[in-house]
Amino acid sequence: MTTPSTLPSWREGPAKAAILEFVQRVTRPGDRHVPPQERVAAFDNDGTLWCEKPYYVQADFFFRRWREMIEADPSRAGEQPYRALVEGDSEWLAHIYDHEPELIRGATDAYGGITTDAFEEAVRAFFETARHPSLDVPYTNVTYRPMCELVAFLEANDFRVYICSGGGRDFIRPVSERLYAIPRERVIGSSIAIEYRDGDLYRVAGVEQPIDDGPGKPVHVFTRAGYKPLLAGGNADGDIPMLETARLGILVRHDDPEREFAYDEGAEQALAEAESRGWIVVSMKRDFRTMF
Repeated sequence: MTTPSTLPSWREGPAKAAILEFVQRVTRPGDRHVPPQERVAAFDNDGTLWCEKPYYVQADFFFRRWREMIEADPSRAGEQPYRALVEGDSEWLAHIYDHEPELIRGATDAYGGITTDAFEEAVRAFFETARHPSLDVPYTNVTYRPMCELVAFLEANDFRVYICSGGGRDFIRPVSERLYAIPRERVIGSSIAIEYRDGDLYRVAGVEQPIDDGPGKPVHVFTRAGYKPLLAGGNADGDIPMLETARLGILVRHDDPEREFAYDEGAEQALAEAESRGWIVVSMKRDFRTMF
């Protein structure tokens, strides 16, 4: 159901109209109707639901812990990922997800060997105090209001909405309900290995495969939800396989340097293929009436 106030933080235009038309088409009786149990929507998180610049939110979480570790053991400064922090290598740090072996090593050093409960306590403490480095607001305030409205709109139309992030599943879970009204069991993401021992669950060395990026995304959506996504949203080339498997793909473009950031880096292939694949390109500058 739509009204004049549907998605109020979106400007009227082709993107909003196409999204609303699609939802009406699959929810109304007719030959294109999709039963509620098959209405699965999956959204990337970094850069799609919340701000990912100047570096990923979870990266900041790790940076703070790594600085503490370097202070306790200066010998770490000679190896990555710690060296980049010591040297202020912003380019390396901004692309930390491209350095998977070093990131896995750092994540395991920082929060390996502890229980899942202890990790969640550390995540909650981070979100209670940390602020975005350039917007100077709590990280809990850098979710995109239009995208949160879209999530709520889909849920109101009997979609099951999942977060499908290349970032850490267990980093997002503690705040997913608060930020997006998405229950923690609908958060899909990458994770280091979890092991049961002595009556509890522990984070240990190793990474669950496949990681939740690229081809891993549609695989994880299907294994978790039981269906391929009917609708999927992303903002980068790593989201292409998930968008390809959905009936409707939404590609968020960062082109508003005044209110957020402007960059196409990491989304060149997705943007080049969007028109031929029928994906809706959402321009933040043109389509978002309100950003945060």
